[in-house]
Amino acid sequence: MMAGRVEAGPLAPRFVAPQLHRMCRAAFAAFAVVAVSGPGTLLDSAPAQEIAESWRGLAVRPEFRCTPYHRRDYPYPRSVEAAVIASMGGRVYGPYTGRYFASGSETDVEHIVATSEAHDSGLCAAEPATRRRFSEDLLNLTLAAPEVNRCGRGGKCGYDAGEWLPPGNGCWFADRVVAVKRKYGLTVDEKEAATLEQVLSGCSSTEMVFADGESVAMDRKPAAQQKGNPGGGSSVLDLYDDNRNGHITCAEARRHGIAPVPRGHPAYRFMTDGDGDGVVCETRGEAVPAPRKPAAQQGGNSGGTVDALGLYDDNRNGHITCAEARRHGIAPVPRGHPAYRFMTDGDGDGIVCE
Repeated sequence: MMAGRVEAGPLAPRFVAPQLHRMCRAAFAAFAVVAVSGPGTLLDSAPAQEIAESWRGLAVRPEFRCTPYHRRDYPYPRSVEAAVIASMGGRVYGPYTGRYFASGSETDVEHIVATSEAHDSGLCAAEPATRRRFSEDLLNLTLAAPEVNRCGRGGKCGYDAGEWLPPGNGCWFADRVVAVKRKYGLTVDEKEAATLEQVLSGCSSTEMVFADGESVAMDRKPAAQQKGNPGGGSSVLDLYDDNRNGHITCAEARRHGIAPVPRGHPAYRFMTDGDGDGVVCETRGEAVPAPRKPAAQQGGNSGGTVDALGLYDDNRNGHITCAEARRHGIAPVPRGHPAYRFMTDGDGDGIVCE
């Protein structure tokens, strides 16, 4: 697989005519029937030819980009973040590192099988509706810190399982990769199959493990609700975060009749305990921090303050790439520029896309 995948190469056309698209699909189909030659075995009990062609129900073949890759061909709605959080029992949690976050604004929505890798493993020949369905499928989504999800030192970027494994929840991750690829009929290459087999062969469980040691199946509903909560299995944010910003205010807590909110209540971790006494919204005179405005624009920007993501995040994934920065004429991007905090400074020198 290619390290550091890009949206489209310099020679890639801006669009693919229907006739060429059909030709590419036919080429991929023809390519897919060719058995992969190569060394020996992943499983000693299986014939070498069978191993070369199939592993755990997946075709084993080199990746093949039959049509140009564009990230915009794999859209997903912003609402998937709340759905991912709900699937983890209301936790804002990064399973790769075992890290909890105060809100979803601190994380990226992460595709377990990267969209670029899926494209090269079969979706390059898929219809647009299939690509969209893949991109928003909860089976393939989780949360990760930006430095873990994005390209940079140690980041997952667009790597496959043969090139990158998470430091935590490896069994869960490997099982999900196989499940997603089976669902969408994607291929694995030999290195990826060998790596996944090595991980899965040592697993006693493939459930997600949380940092507190709890193991939770992904279809599990949130913990029983406490005093002031109505019954049911909705996530905490779904119940009380009326404006869907990943934070529960005292106004929202009072609206739902759960104030004051003590430490230990499911809503507490999504709220701000200004005086640190373990109870939120104990008086009606709460102090609410003013929303932070973006820094004044610097080189390449017009005057005033800006919503950097609104201006430069073309694919609306919460991250600004160098391709997007160059497209908008703001590269190189120095530390202090409004766009900088939404980018990855791989070498940490304070300038991105130099």
